[in-house]
Amino acid sequence: IDERLHRYVVGGPEDPETRSKRDASDRAAAGLGAGGAAGLSSDQEQCSCIFEGENINTDVTAPGATLCLGLMYLQSGNKSVAARLSLPDTHFLLDYVRPDLLMLRVIARSLILWGDVRPSSDWIEEQIPGMVKRAFDRMISKARNMAGFAGLASFANMRMNSSPGLVDGASTAGQRQTGAGSDEENNATKSNVDSNHAEKQADDDDVDVDRHAIRQAHVHIIAGACFGMGLRYAGSGNEDAAAAITQRLEHLIRLRDESDAVSVALKPERPILEMCLSCTAVSLAMVMAGTGDVRTFKLLRAIRWKCDESIRYGTHMAIGSAIGLLFLGGGTCTLGTEPEDIASLLLAFFPRFPINTMDNQYHLQALRHCYALAVKRRLLEAVDIDTKENVFVPLEVLLDGKSSTPMKLTAPCLLLNKGNYSHLRVISERYYPASLDLQVSTTSDSNLTLFVKRKSGHLSYLQDPHAHRSLLVQTGGSGGGSAVELIQAFTEDKKLLAYAKYLCDDGKKNRRKKKLMTNGQRGGLNLSLEEFCTEILHECLTKEKTEAIRLYIALRHAIKSAEEGAWSVESMWDIRLVRSYYESSQQSPSSHMSVQVSPLLNKDFVSSLDESIDGQFAEKGFTGTALMSYLASGGNWEALREEDKNMMGCFLTYHDVPFPGGLVDGTSDVLNEVVDGIQ
Repeated sequence: IDERLHRYVVGGPEDPETRSKRDASDRAAAGLGAGGAAGLSSDQEQCSCIFEGENINTDVTAPGATLCLGLMYLQSGNKSVAARLSLPDTHFLLDYVRPDLLMLRVIARSLILWGDVRPSSDWIEEQIPGMVKRAFDRMISKARNMAGFAGLASFANMRMNSSPGLVDGASTAGQRQTGAGSDEENNATKSNVDSNHAEKQADDDDVDVDRHAIRQAHVHIIAGACFGMGLRYAGSGNEDAAAAITQRLEHLIRLRDESDAVSVALKPERPILEMCLSCTAVSLAMVMAGTGDVRTFKLLRAIRWKCDESIRYGTHMAIGSAIGLLFLGGGTCTLGTEPEDIASLLLAFFPRFPINTMDNQYHLQALRHCYALAVKRRLLEAVDIDTKENVFVPLEVLLDGKSSTPMKLTAPCLLLNKGNYSHLRVISERYYPASLDLQVSTTSDSNLTLFVKRKSGHLSYLQDPHAHRSLLVQTGGSGGGSAVELIQAFTEDKKLLAYAKYLCDDGKKNRRKKKLMTNGQRGGLNLSLEEFCTEILHECLTKEKTEAIRLYIALRHAIKSAEEGAWSVESMWDIRLVRSYYESSQQSPSSHMSVQVSPLLNKDFVSSLDESIDGQFAEKGFTGTALMSYLASGGNWEALREEDKNMMGCFLTYHDVPFPGGLVDGTSDVLNEVVDGIQ
């Protein structure tokens, strides 16, 4: 198959032995047998559109055979097969290859040498044969030199070898004129001739070079290289590839629209230029598919804006398709790069566009819809589990097998073809940390929804883009307004809103400067009820522990009740448990938990509880001496005054002293330690 396809590409007579084998296989496939049972002659079996005697009509067979070889060895990196599709390296061979076939050869080589395609302008330049590049550069330099001559139009259309005699005649006439002059003029002319010897030698290299062929070959090769790069980086949003293709697209736009000396000299025929321009535009759209890139959109709109009788239907179709690819699926889809995806894209955007709506001669227009087979859904959304709304969340994505810097994205976004995604995690301070294994959770064609939970005291990025309205910022500021107005944007909890409305500061009074519980001033117990409730509300919201509000209020109520003389054994028991827990957590902070978390109660507040209780016991005379007297009396409860009995029970409960009836051996040592601690 490879040999036959190669012959269909390059043409030429077929080897007799190869032809006999092919005929035998064709007859066997048609069920005619080796002897030709159907009685059809060899000439009758041949198609006059393909065979021209013993030769192949490559104008018919070369396009399909070229792409067939490229797809057969897609992403194989087979350099021997790619060498069969190499471009002509001499002007003589260039005359035997149609310019549009050069574009198909570049595309097929890109498919085969998939890993060698680089997103750079240098790679596009490397696809241009050296002799085409040199001839093109000489055309540019000559056009600049002849920009002031009236014969520029004829220069742009003539062949380099069309007037060699004219040059020689002019030279001879110049020599005769020089000979008639003085010796000084002869010496000056000789020096000028010597200085231009290198340029004349370069002109000799231009003999038998067709300027039309160079123009057409150059634009077709550029368009083919851009199309191959577009297939290689389809749906990736690669900025380098997009910049390289954009540079070539802008060059083609200048050739089409401008009329300066260089543009006129390099401009090929209008239909060829429009086809290459459309092919390059589609290539750029394939790279930026689904991204909605503004710069690309502006460029495509500028191309589409020109509309006159010289613009064919195929050009409008190609530019419209490019804009559609740019906003593929409304920004929710992109293009895949699997082998079947590449084949679908090549089939849909085959760079031969129709003249009108009924033109199906070179490519069936129905096949233009095959791009849908390569469309992949790659939308990544973040949904708030409380509001069930899509939110903006900063994300970090890791690529599999790469040690490069992780990608920074913001959901909702499009997961482009940057590689194999392995891991995703939330990196926002406004949302709880979350991670996801993309290799398990996603497929090549699936949308991804990440559920997140917003922290209390923070607004979404849509409501507060610059974090100027977070509760932490407002708490640290001057803080005008009531607590309800402050937190109603951060929570919809009816209980919290009612708490802020009825217990917290309403913001209408002239308040003194707030005292935070972290200042060590008795943990806020010296504040009024409104100020205390406002402080703990801010603390609990900013530190994500709203369940601690009830505990704060209950402990403060116990302290205030004791100050008013209403002692409660149950309250002392609760305070003793809180004190014991935080004392043990300070002694061994990591013994009971593997992850360090902020404490439920503020440590300054717990310390202020101890100071307040100890101070009140000391004022009432309940010290270590009172405890020893009570124990020495054998726990004679009747000896206590009636108003001291309740307080003694609270005192014994707070210091965890057993009743006299429960004393056992060794308890005296414990009591001595308790007494020493009280004293």
